[in-house]
Amino acid sequence: MTAPPGLRKGWCPGALRPMPAKDGLLVRLRVTAGRLSAATLRAIAATGREHGNGLFDLTSRGNLQMRGVSEARLPRLLETLRPLGLLDETAAGEAVRNVLVSPLTGLERPDLRSVAHELEQALVADEGLHALPGKFSFVIDDASLLPLAEVPADIRFVQAAPETYAVGLGGCDKDAAFVGACTEQEIVPTALRLARAFLQRSASLPVEARRMRDLLHSVAPEAIVNAAGLPSVPCKGPSMAEPCPIGLLRLANGAACFGAGVAFGRLESPMLDKAAEAAETFGTGEIRLTPWRALVLPGVASANEGALIASCSQSGFITDRNDPRLGLAACVGISGCDSATTETQADASALAGFVRRLSPTDIAVHVSGCSKGCARSRRTPVVLIGRESRYDVVLDGTAGGNPLARGLTMIEASAMLETIVRERHVNP
Repeated sequence: MTAPPGLRKGWCPGALRPMPAKDGLLVRLRVTAGRLSAATLRAIAATGREHGNGLFDLTSRGNLQMRGVSEARLPRLLETLRPLGLLDETAAGEAVRNVLVSPLTGLERPDLRSVAHELEQALVADEGLHALPGKFSFVIDDASLLPLAEVPADIRFVQAAPETYAVGLGGCDKDAAFVGACTEQEIVPTALRLARAFLQRSASLPVEARRMRDLLHSVAPEAIVNAAGLPSVPCKGPSMAEPCPIGLLRLANGAACFGAGVAFGRLESPMLDKAAEAAETFGTGEIRLTPWRALVLPGVASANEGALIASCSQSGFITDRNDPRLGLAACVGISGCDSATTETQADASALAGFVRRLSPTDIAVHVSGCSKGCARSRRTPVVLIGRESRYDVVLDGTAGGNPLARGLTMIEASAMLETIVRERHVNP
């Protein structure tokens, strides 16, 4: 499929500027604060069936993207999405709305949705900030039951005390440069000033930085803070582990939610319908998207845990925290991407037996169709990179790393993993 006029292959897709893929156009929906009503989710499912191939991806930024949309169907698709409140006025405004907020915000701590919405609207209104790189992102983390500590961002705000948010630049919590603190009311103006400072300092480099972490390789954090006209006050966010948003989630105030995982982030339209039905039957009728490729249903009763597990499991969702698929990452592969030459998701599934022997909780195996590593940018114990229908293998690195072995079949790669497991003395 060729790119329609104005579309760029490889660009971060949106709804107004979708990205051509092997199976059609990718239409990404940026949902403010990741919240959807059951009615809206059903409408999205129906729209995907009518104008796409009925497949969806839940991304690592908590967005939902529709697959397989034809060029001819795109105008009608946009007409359907507009009354649902899922379209921006311009593609440039849409592209800059990369704001991720804690999925459980408002359920046990103050609701940050209005702050996220205000920041998005400010980014859209300031045309100077439309020059931000396509993947430049903001995180607003209330440090609740599902913290965003392991989600990378260019500018992050992490609640460090009831009235204080630590301000970090680049990376995840553990490697971000924390440069100051602000109140909830100061989050939006602080974010805007830091974003402008990024553009200013990046423009002064021989090669403009694409992300905040790149800029920090050349410019000290204090210089960025000074350019933003902000005081530099040492403040560190709380130390938090990677959360598991699967199953019944009990909140400190006695309320509960239910998390349903999505293998490789791939959803079929009937799964969206079933999630909407479960949200109405067992919860508040609301669905929250998360960056861990899982959906969360707020307001469920603990007594309905068994019924929820049965309903979601039958629909293809992951409901067991020990499911090895939670330790696998894989891109769409040859079926949906011209850069891939392997069936990445099927091959990743074949390696499920190694997952918890390599890492007890986190992602242990990343199978990428090419060296771009779209499914996971972070370091992973084992990475398989597709190349000419075979795999190169990187250990404790990323898809762009230096391979330890090249050109392996899946049988050879599996044997190599078995050897690695034995050498590391990891018990099955």
